[in-house]
Amino acid sequence: MYLFTGDAPVREFAAAFPQPARLGLRLGGRFFLHEYPYREAYLLDRARQFRAALRLPLILLGGITTVETMELAMAEGFAFVALARALLREPDLVRRMEADRSVRSLCVHCNRCMPTIYRGTHCVLAERP
Repeated sequence: MYLFTGDAPVREFAAAFPQPARLGLRLGGRFFLHEYPYREAYLLDRARQFRAALRLPLILLGGITTVETMELAMAEGFAFVALARALLREPDLVRRMEADRSVRSLCVHCNRCMPTIYRGTHCVLAERP
């Protein structure tokens, strides 16, 4: 869960599996699905180490939710930024950021989107068509 920071949705992961795995995850999931506090650009410190050692285009990922963070990444030499959960929550986020640079992603980092990979990855908080 470290790569995703935020909540660890043990119940939702368990529901995605058949028995007896479901029961095992419900009972023991909290022992290996740890929660890590979310912060903006949570992988930036580690990515800086790669940036210093490598001379090739790199993509910063991990908690990019504002234009300000995107600009910081570019200023530090990252060629691109990756948006994942933020775009699951709001597919039109980039367009909204272009129109208003103060827009911030509505993603709450609950990670309940992660167990949906088994049936069509989506944000469970976003309205689906």
